[in-house]
Amino acid sequence: MSKTALLTIDMQQEYFEGGRPLKVPEGPPVLANVVRLQNAARKADIPLIHIQHMSLDPEGGVFVDGTPFIDLVPESGPVAGEKVIIKRYPSAFAGTDLDGYLQELGVDTVVIAGLMSFMCCDTTGRDAHSRGYKVLFVRDATAAIDLGGIPAQQVHEVTLAVQGFMSSEVVTTENILKRIGEGST
Repeated sequence: MSKTALLTIDMQQEYFEGGRPLKVPEGPPVLANVVRLQNAARKADIPLIHIQHMSLDPEGGVFVDGTPFIDLVPESGPVAGEKVIIKRYPSAFAGTDLDGYLQELGVDTVVIAGLMSFMCCDTTGRDAHSRGYKVLFVRDATAAIDLGGIPAQQVHEVTLAVQGFMSSEVVTTENILKRIGEGST
């Protein structure tokens, strides 16, 4: 995994606060798996890049600059020296320096973990694939919300199926930990 980077996407308060429109029902187990992946990446000196979304629409009600809801969840936030990329679009590549940074590091594989599977994780995974990166999309370190009357788990499973069809290798947290050399933790 020497040419791999872990992208933790939008692990922000917006998805974890009660009463917020985007609160993710499976947020706590996703957070636990993201933290496990981050700890393993740090231990193995795998680049860890935190992606943080901020809305282009100050009246949009979610991910608004200056609110506590844009803050990264403390448990999965960056430690000294880790890159944080602010994005304004669903893809972590759009309008950011992510691609150049990954190229600078010699990365050819990205691990996608975070929220939400059907939105920013999916878009980033597809964009990474179209740029020539191998994509490992972590099934149990991503999740969804109910969407248009479709239950969150169904939205998530469809996203995983689409990712696995062409853009990504869909994996589990345990699979990534084993590849890193950590095994079950």
